[in-house]
Parts: sequence; structure tokens; C-alpha cells
Amino acid sequence: MPLRRSTTRFVSPHPTRSAVAAVEMAFVVPVFALLMLGMFELSRGVMVRQILTGAARKGCRTGILHQYGNSNIINDVIDVMRDNGFNSSLFNPPTVGAINITVTDPNGNPLPDALNAPSGSTVSVQVVIPTTSVNWVSYYFLTQSMVESDVVVMMKQ
Repeated sequence: MPLRRSTTRFVSPHPTRSAVAAVEMAFVVPVFALLMLGMFELSRGVMVRQILTGAARKGCRTGILHQYGNSNIINDVIDVMRDNGFNSSLFNPPTVGAINITVTDPNGNPLPDALNAPSGSTVSVQVVIPTTSVNWVSYYFLTQSMVESDVVVMMKQ
């Protein structure tokens, strides 16, 4: 007796759901895009803050040497910022950004310049840039208009 093939086809109890997948993707993709943009912005902000702190640290190291003054500190900070891609349109004190230098003698009195400050004096440097120099989108949402480095303080020996 010959074998007969069945002529009935297997029918899935669930019809194809390709339209549902397209709708789900339409809802999920914008959320993922916002998360990715947020991660990029946050990463860029952290990276820039580290660059600013590195520039302040370099300026402070220059300032604690006896033969260098505030102009040398400013030049070193500007060099570090330019080496990291912050050209004159993104960082050009005092018009775009700032370099805050404070020199205090051992008795706590402020001094006008780091040049020839006595041993035991402290030099502090902070670098500030506008958020428009740093971020692509998030400066529309941020309440602060400036990104600041940590204040780096060193003592003259």
C-alpha cells in the first residue's frame, strides 16, 4: 500500500505580528537614542572637566616655582587647553572662559602675583569655560552656564 501524503497544512495559532514589532520599535528607538545621547554628553562633560583640572594643575605647578609669575601660569593653562583642542573660539580668557589665580602668603594675606612670593605661600588655580564650548545639546537644558575645574592648591617650597 502506497503512503499518502497529507494535503493539510500546519496553521499557526498566532498570525504574523510584524506590524506589532514595527510599532514597538517606533517606541523604543527614540528612548535608546536619548539614552545614547545622554551617555555621550555625560562622557564629554567628564572628559572636559578632567582636561580643565589638568590645565589648572599644570598652571599651579608652574606658579609654585620661584622664577614664574601669573603670566607664566596663564600661558601654561592656555597651552594645555589648546593642546586638547580648545582653540581661541572655545577658550580665550577673559572673553571666553577664565583662569582664576589666587596667591596667598604664609600669613594668609593675598598677593598680587606668584612671582617672588615667599616660601610657604599657596597658589591656587581654577579654569572655567562656558558650557557652549563643551556640549552639543545639553547646554539647552543645563542651569549652569559654566564648567569649572577643581581648585588646585599647591604650596611654594
